[in-house]
Parts: sequence; structure tokens; C-alpha cells
Amino acid sequence: MQKLKTALLCAAMAGCAFAMPLASADAQSFATVKMVAPAQATQAVHFDVFLPLRNKDKLQSLLKAQQDPKSAQYHKWLTPAQFAAQFGPDRKTLSRVANSLRAKGFEVKESTRSVRVSGTADQVNRAFGVHLMQGLAENQSHLVTNDRFAMPAELAAAGAKIWSFAPHAYHVFSQLAGRVDASKRTAQSDLNRHPSGKAGSVDNRYSTTGPYWFDDLKQAYEYPSANHNVDVNGKSEALNGRGAVIGALMWSDVLDSDIQATAVHEHWDHWSPNPQPKLAGRRYVIGGSPFSLNSGASVEASLDTQQEVFGAPGAAAVLYDAPNNFDDGIIASYVDIDEDNLVDVASFSFGICELYYTPDYNYGQDYTGILQTQHELFMQGNAQGITFLASSGDSAGRECPSFPVLTGKKGRYVPSVSYPASDPSITSVGGTNLVTVHDGTLNSAYVSENAWEDPMKNSNFFTGSTDCKHVICVRQKYWGAGSGYSVVFAKPDYQSVVQTGSDQWRAVPDIGMMVGGCPNGAADYDKKRGLCDGGNDPKNGGGNTDRSSAVVAFGAGQGGGFYAVIGTSVSSPEFAGAVAHLVQLRGRQGNLNPYIYGLAQQQALGALPDTVYHTNIPGYNGVIETDLNNAYSLSTGVGTPRVINFIGKRECVHNKRPAGCVQPAGVPQTHSNP
Repeated sequence: MQKLKTALLCAAMAGCAFAMPLASADAQSFATVKMVAPAQATQAVHFDVFLPLRNKDKLQSLLKAQQDPKSAQYHKWLTPAQFAAQFGPDRKTLSRVANSLRAKGFEVKESTRSVRVSGTADQVNRAFGVHLMQGLAENQSHLVTNDRFAMPAELAAAGAKIWSFAPHAYHVFSQLAGRVDASKRTAQSDLNRHPSGKAGSVDNRYSTTGPYWFDDLKQAYEYPSANHNVDVNGKSEALNGRGAVIGALMWSDVLDSDIQATAVHEHWDHWSPNPQPKLAGRRYVIGGSPFSLNSGASVEASLDTQQEVFGAPGAAAVLYDAPNNFDDGIIASYVDIDEDNLVDVASFSFGICELYYTPDYNYGQDYTGILQTQHELFMQGNAQGITFLASSGDSAGRECPSFPVLTGKKGRYVPSVSYPASDPSITSVGGTNLVTVHDGTLNSAYVSENAWEDPMKNSNFFTGSTDCKHVICVRQKYWGAGSGYSVVFAKPDYQSVVQTGSDQWRAVPDIGMMVGGCPNGAADYDKKRGLCDGGNDPKNGGGNTDRSSAVVAFGAGQGGGFYAVIGTSVSSPEFAGAVAHLVQLRGRQGNLNPYIYGLAQQQALGALPDTVYHTNIPGYNGVIETDLNNAYSLSTGVGTPRVINFIGKRECVHNKRPAGCVQPAGVPQTHSNP
């Protein structure tokens, strides 16, 4: 206990290590950061040094004006250089810090408001008076320290902060729910229109709840028809995200062959005149991380990129491959996204318990400065026009364990949210179990949705074991779209137009799409029936058994295959594809939340010609029933989108054809929905 307490009391500015348990990649078991051995003196080290922004009040005013249609600055985005000139640190100060580090033998690269430093472990030890150790968490190796940094005078005078070498480990928000059986065949009625005259694998068409392929989701959520051109800046073109750039961030590479396998499965080449979608590029942040068939991050990266390239096949999808899942690897990736200024939409399918950074979890020491630095990076991206999306989490309304659990004592999961989903400069994406038509064909038309959670078996926080007779188990864990209220970020102005349930704090999420349920370890799983059933408890759906899933190709042909997958890791990149259509029509959007909530307000007032969001979706998040009112839910935010209406291209209503109306995508594996 004393060792833990000492570790947590080190100075926040020093970026000290936290000797606390960390969530694992499968989101069902947990691991601690293990100090293995002193770092090798010659081991390569990379870290970022951040300097304070200037004129933050003016930055806030600019961000507000950029989202105000009445302002002359509406959607007038800055370049990184312009942001640096107006809000970054004084260039002399930045250069002075950089030169100080160069004088100590480091290689330094300057950016908008930080410098990236490269050197060796020995150089770091000598320059900052620390002892770097080799740490392991979630199969990731990383250098950490429990020592207080002795900040050199030049850096201290400039207000520099270093958040590296602290082992907060982010985890992915997805779980494999089973392998998809590719042996199932189409109904006879489908054989007649199959291009080869042979039956194909259409597993999801035999269930009301999937597992859903990308084209099923596009029909259900009414994406634009693929064979209907629209006028975009005076040119007639297909409405498919053309010209937009989408970014996915994960600490893993992907296999291009998996994207191809998904296209082949759904017979893309027959139904679309366009080439098969593929990844447009990769950005390896500080070297990135490799693909592995044994990595949850690799499953996640595969899921994210496939949802994006098929959700908006006209867009360019780029993978940002982070070096690790610790604070410094994630923050370095945010820096590169801002500095590259390449992507219009960036989606993050990972998160960490927000409470881990608060004083109550650190013996009174406040580490929320780490989150504030990330928030400033998101504000910079917003000012440049970048839209950030984040999965809201998979632990329903109880993302975090109570503090005693971290010290090996009894405890429970408490009402809490995930970061970065709780950041007000990010659109937090939650969601539902999707129910579609089931008529023996490929038809996946929308029927309904529910947001009922799945209670989880009590388990050990560190090992995931449910053997509660021999280990200390933690109570009240749930599966479902992350939801609740931040304790770090105040309620943003854009949430004032709906009743979110809090007048003080930022509510999570902002919007929703298909998430799915019935995870491994669900307490409501019925072995005989092979499904999750909430029984007669209305908080668990009153016997509702509708739990959905999506499909991902992972290691296809290399020992993997097609898998059903669940989690808000589906909904965030899924929504990124929808946003790409909006970017195609209207250009960059920056912080999308004012737009999202503005439409919700108009819909609630009956001021729209047709509905933009599916609302009044029943649900429970382990704390409260989440359907708060007709404009906001603590599972789906303002609701789930009808995409053609969300992007402002209303579908033809009541057999009328208003100017610019767009037909929705039809049945999968057709020319309107290849």
C-alpha cells in the first residue's frame, strides 16, 4: 500500500507512473503495469514536451464563432501555422526549450505548441533525474517511472509539461462475440439474382439482429443510394463521401486482405462500378505497432477501417498507427493528427476511466491536467475544422471501479464515464441493439432499436476470474453503451438545447448507432437458448432478447475469418462514414456537436419536414432507465440517425420530390447498396 501511495503522490507535471490496475484490451479482464527491469541505457526514447497555449479566451470565442452561421468566421478554418501564430506558445520560448533539450544531446522536432524529443533512456535519466523502468501492461512494453522529474530551468520557466512515462493504458471498446458461420446459404429467392447463380454467405439475413455486414447497416440507417448522383459545388457526383478524408487511430496495423475479403463476401465488384474500397494510407506514429492475430488492438483496427472504407467508399480512409496504448503514445498521435491536418474526421474506438485522473483516485493529487492537455489538442483540431469522434465505452453507466478495488479490496463499479468520450470537443458515440426486417431475403430494413444493458458476472478486477470463493470479486459491472456525466468537464453550451439530466456536467453520449450486446461473461446469458434474456426485470428489458452484432474480417485466410463483434467500437467508425457524406456536401465541420444538437432541438419542436433521429429508444445503463425524454437518451444521445436526413438531403416524403431529395440505400447487394 505504501508503495502504491508513494507512486501516486509524485508530481503531476513530472508525468509520473501510476501503480494502478489498468483495463485490458478485451475489456473483460484487467492487468497491472509490472516493473520488469531497469531500462537499457541505449534504449530509444520518444516523448513530447508541451508548452501552454496563449489567448485561450480568444480561442474559445473563435471556436464558438466558427459554429455560428451568423458569424463572418463561420466554418473558416485555421491552418496549423495560423493556429500557432494566434494561440501557440511564443516562438522564441518554443525555440529556447528546443535548444535547451538539444544541448542535452536530444534530437528535437518543433510543432505548433510542443516539441517531440528523441534520445536514449540514459539521456532521460540524466537530464531529468529519473530512473526509467521497463513496464508491461496489456502485452505492451513501455518505459515508466515512479520518480519525480527534475525539470530543467529553461523548461520550468516556460511552463513545460511532460506526460510521458506514466502507465495509464487505454483499452479498446469491442469484443468478439463469436465466429460467423460462412457455410449458411441464401434463401432460394436470392439465388435468382446472385451474379454467379450460386448461393453466397448471407448469415445475417437469417436473424433480426445480425450479425450485420456494412451494407445491412447502410440500409437500416438510410445512407444515400449509391446510384443516385447529386449536385456538389456545381458537379454531379455520387453521394458517398467523395473528397472527405477519414482517420482511424489504433495501436495496430491492419491487413489489406481483410478489407478485400469483406468486399468479396458482399460481391462488391458485381454491384458497384467503382473499384473495391481500400485503405488510402497509413501514418506510423513514432514507428507504430504491428498487426497480430493475438491482439485485441488488431481486431479493433480491422473493425474501424472496414466500417470507414465501406461506410463512405468515396472517401479516403487513413490509419494512424500509434506506438502504444499509453498516454504518451495516444497524445503523440493526437499531435500528429493536428499537425498533419490531413483528416476531416478522426474516430477513436478506445478509452479509459475518467476517474483515474481525479484526486479521489490519487490520494488527493490531481492529474486531470493530462486530460486538459488532450482537450487543448482537440480544440486545436476543431479550430482547423477536424471533427473528432469517440466510442462512449462498453460498461454502460458504470465505466470505473470504486477506488478500493484498485488496492485489492472489495468494491463495485460506480456511475462514471470514459475519456476521451467525455471531452466536449469530441462527439461521443453510444448506441443500441439494432432490429431489422427478417423475411428470408437480404432485406435489412430498420424495425426498431433497444438500449438494454447486459449485467455481467461478478469478477476479479485484476484477472477477470469469476471464482468469487477464492478471489475478491467486484460487483455491479454492466455491458452497454457508455453513458453518464463527466466529473471533469462542465456542461457545454450545445447541450443546453436539450434536457440531458445534468445542469452542471457534460453528458455522454451525443449520438448513437448499432453497438450490440450479449458479451462473454454476461450474467443474463441463457445457455439452453443461446441468448441473453433480461427476464422479467424491466430494467433488463423485461424479457427482451434482442441483442445485435456486426461483422469484421480479421486474419481471413491466415487463421482468422469473419467474426461477429460488439461494442461502441462499431458505432464510432460507423458514424464516421455518415459524417464523411456531410463533409462531401458542406466541407469540414469542426466540432460537430452544435450541428447534432441543433437538429435535435428542431426535431423536438416539430420544425423539420421529416425525422432526422430515431428517438424514444428504451434502455437501461445499470444506473437509470436511459430514455430521458424525446430529445435525449443516456444510451444514444439525441438518437440514432437517418443518414440522408442527417446530412440535409431529405428523402422524398409523401410521394413528393422536393429539390435535392435523395433516395436511401436499398437492399444489400444491389446497385443502390453494393
